[in-house]
Amino acid sequence: MTTIDPQVIEYKPSFWTRPRLFVGACLVVLAGVGGALYTQDSVKSAATLVTTAQQPAAQIMAHKDYLEVRSIAATAVAPGQSLELWAIPEDGVPVSLGLLPEDGKGIIGLNPRQQESIKKPVALMVSSEIKGGSVSKQPTGPTVYQGALATR
Repeated sequence: MTTIDPQVIEYKPSFWTRPRLFVGACLVVLAGVGGALYTQDSVKSAATLVTTAQQPAAQIMAHKDYLEVRSIAATAVAPGQSLELWAIPEDGVPVSLGLLPEDGKGIIGLNPRQQESIKKPVALMVSSEIKGGSVSKQPTGPTVYQGALATR
């Protein structure tokens, strides 16, 4: 049987191994920091919507291109109905911001027109509409919640 002398076998790392590891670690750190800065998304404005009895019902947080919706109190929606969120600007012509998520929590994406309608403080209203939302592009059902979207 042959024995190997440990002094004879010596592993000598290549000169380029350490610089490669250093550069790789730097790239990982830069990617993490860059990703965090790129995805940084702050709340631009917020609202607490209340029922007609002035009870808190939902929170709306407006980001650059979407709304984050959080239900405070569970509200049963009638069968065949949807809750639609509206921005009511100073000129009084309502702009639909979309349907509230059925489970009360979620995200509503905003197109450029909708984004423009909430850049300034604006009144918000939620109406009860037929399933899928108002077909006339204006609120037709009763007001369920309301509140004011205020910039932070």
